[in-house]
Amino acid sequence: MFSANYKGKNESYKAFGFRIDESHIQRDMLDMLKELKQEWKQDNIKFKVFTEGITNKIVGAYLDGRYDDMVLVRIYGHKTELLINRDTEKKAMQLLHQAGCGPRLYASFDNGLCYGYVPGVAISPQMVKDPKISRLISRQMARLHHINAQSFDSAQFPKKTVALERLIEWLDMIPTEFEDKVKDHRLKTEVKDKARIEAEIELLHRELAEMDSPVVFCHNDLLLNNIIYNENEERITFIDYEYASYNNAAYDIGNHFDEFAGVDTVDYNNYPNKDFQMVWLRHYLERSNELNSLPPTDVTDYDVERLYVQVNKFALAAHFFWGMWALIQAKYSSIDFDFLGYGVTRFNEYFARKEEFLKLNMPKQL
Repeated sequence: MFSANYKGKNESYKAFGFRIDESHIQRDMLDMLKELKQEWKQDNIKFKVFTEGITNKIVGAYLDGRYDDMVLVRIYGHKTELLINRDTEKKAMQLLHQAGCGPRLYASFDNGLCYGYVPGVAISPQMVKDPKISRLISRQMARLHHINAQSFDSAQFPKKTVALERLIEWLDMIPTEFEDKVKDHRLKTEVKDKARIEAEIELLHRELAEMDSPVVFCHNDLLLNNIIYNENEERITFIDYEYASYNNAAYDIGNHFDEFAGVDTVDYNNYPNKDFQMVWLRHYLERSNELNSLPPTDVTDYDVERLYVQVNKFALAAHFFWGMWALIQAKYSSIDFDFLGYGVTRFNEYFARKEEFLKLNMPKQL
């Protein structure tokens, strides 16, 4: 088995020159663990299949009775390299682990990654609105946004608004037809045509350019399953940094609020109301001030209201981003998931919220 060591700053991971066979995942994992966990006795290794991901396959390996020391293997979905820069993802995992914000990257292989397990539970639609947990999430996001990824690797992490740029890049990748007649009919009757999609992207660019939201290092995919709560330590950890990059801070927060709808059963009535958002955003800004050596009490009502307007407008961009993403997945993914239906849902929510959010005005400073 070929392997090489690759170093980030102060930390290395192994790069294996092989593909894991999806029909023999456990067998191939055992071969890899011979190098990664040499102290583990092969006969004592147990496996757990995780089903949370909709674009990847995830399997954990652990010794009996040592669940917290689990090693995870994630196998990339088919053609996901069209949407995800895998080199950037590996750099992001190294960066976040060194910052104490994510699991360790152990290894890469041709069609996936091997990394550490984060103990805890993925939060639910009920948990995300719990005052204690929501405060932890807001403060953790402020911490993430404070990380200087450019000092880690400026070439891999250009300081630009990635989400809006990708909408333009993806325009030529979205399908205009499907061979499956039922799928094709749904596409042409339930999704706006390419010209309308392009017009909406131009509208979003115009509207959001005026928001002046800071460009910071973002997760960009904080759905509920990517937020792990450890009750014993009262700690929140974000996982799965496939889409991590610099982006507008308000996009990361707005996308998270969109994801209050849940994963398995999506209900956009769970989108947080203004009262909840104002508390959440104040916690975020107070923590941001602390990280910048400023008094948290300096956060004003104006600051919170301004961020509220920014976040809700960028929440529209997040719906559009994942709507386009889902159309591309519907074309290429081999995973049994209704990506087309998911895309329709995201676009429908965009249009349902568009007028309400775009008419929000910035507060006047007293």
